[in-house]
Amino acid sequence: MKRVLIKDCRLEGVSECSVFCEDGKVTEISEGSLTVPDGTEVVEANGGALFPGFTDSHCHPFEYGWLKRSIDLRGTTNITGIRLRLQAGIQRAKRGEWVTGMGWDQEAFAGGSMPTRAEIDDISPANPVALSRIDGHIALLNSRAIEALGFAGRVGDEYDRDGAGELTGIVKERVLTEVFARVPRSAERAAADLQSVEAEAARLGLTTLHCIVSPEGFREELEALAALQESGSLSLRYRVYIPPESLDFVDEKGLRERFQGEGVRINGVKIYADGSLGSRTAALREPYSDDPGNIGLLRHTDEELAALVERVDSKGYQAIVHAIGDRAVEQAVDALVRVTGPGNPRRHRIEHASLLPRDLRSRMGKQGIRAAVQPLFITSDTWALDRLGEERVRDLYPIRSMIEEGIVASGSSDCPVESLSPILGVWASMTRGGSVPEESLALEQALSLYTSNAASNGLDESDPHLKEGSPANMTLLDSSTSGMHPALLRKVGVLATVVNGSVVHSYGAP
Repeated sequence: MKRVLIKDCRLEGVSECSVFCEDGKVTEISEGSLTVPDGTEVVEANGGALFPGFTDSHCHPFEYGWLKRSIDLRGTTNITGIRLRLQAGIQRAKRGEWVTGMGWDQEAFAGGSMPTRAEIDDISPANPVALSRIDGHIALLNSRAIEALGFAGRVGDEYDRDGAGELTGIVKERVLTEVFARVPRSAERAAADLQSVEAEAARLGLTTLHCIVSPEGFREELEALAALQESGSLSLRYRVYIPPESLDFVDEKGLRERFQGEGVRINGVKIYADGSLGSRTAALREPYSDDPGNIGLLRHTDEELAALVERVDSKGYQAIVHAIGDRAVEQAVDALVRVTGPGNPRRHRIEHASLLPRDLRSRMGKQGIRAAVQPLFITSDTWALDRLGEERVRDLYPIRSMIEEGIVASGSSDCPVESLSPILGVWASMTRGGSVPEESLALEQALSLYTSNAASNGLDESDPHLKEGSPANMTLLDSSTSGMHPALLRKVGVLATVVNGSVVHSYGAP
């Protein structure tokens, strides 16, 4: 039986106390000293704030693990930076082997123009190359990859062409699943990827991850989760969201029944409605302000999306629909209202819900449709005003208004798009980088994004406060947050992370 004492903490930043946990539960909270059994692991809080365990309600840990061992293009500011990192990756690869990477962002380049295959072909003549943008909604292919995939004759909005009608190497949205399905995978490699991310997540105070499984790698990723669960190798809790392509596979392997414990559970199915604002593939009601001929891309017709949602709901799954542009959110709401019923008991939700005007906020609130939001997008989308203009940008990431409309909004990172750190998410939701300050959250609201709201959106029942009898999933910060200026929050560290009564991270531990 595991026993943990959090000594001299400030419970949720306010009450001074000590908290004793036994057998995965909080069993005693005392304002005085506690006598505990021998063998109890003691964590000295020294006045740090203790909260219910933080949850990231939308992240891609397998993709992040893959990024760590592929070519990381985050931070590149021009094509030269991409070429230098790609060249190093080519030198490590075998001849003919796929070379992959992620993280470039044309918005950081002078002029903001997309890279092209002509700019990388000379350094990659023998290897097919696929480099996805930071948001994972478009990718740059070299000529060898285009040849290997048979894309030369393809037509459609997903295949970018230059003025002469030649493929530029930029492909979009659904095509990426086909591209990255060609990259060799294994369950063993996926397991190692997940464990590398798990250690980082624990250091950042996360106890639970809403794990988005990829359409191209679902077999290996689900097999990795099963193997790690059966071997007792997982430290965190996982609420898993699978792609529609995997539904038959999950049934055949009996994975839904195998993943029913506290550690790993398949909650639902993620469906894409559109793309991203950064790639100008998010579907808008009106054209992009900086690209007047473009309203983005819907991945499905209205009928197709409604049919997908109904299939997911009929199988007893929670439907989570990726919708960023207001046209896509509208389409997602239309599809979800057909299955939500009174109160939305399956807790169907919209992922991102980024551009959310008042009429859509009102519909979501009245129907009980939930949302998973990414506060760090507010501070990183520096191009938002150019994309949407002054009027529409006021409805971009309106988290406070969402809450006021009764929408249960949970916080997340969309990692590897943004940092896994929930502390940074809390900070961004309170400060907003100065953007639309009336949408800034108070501290308690910001924390609820990653605690009670995230638990509820993940089909976990959670009291908003720690108390005797609560599950021993807790995050201990190194400072008291009471009265802290929001700007200082980003400097707060994590002293300890406790999952199911076990300390999975403590500051200074090896």
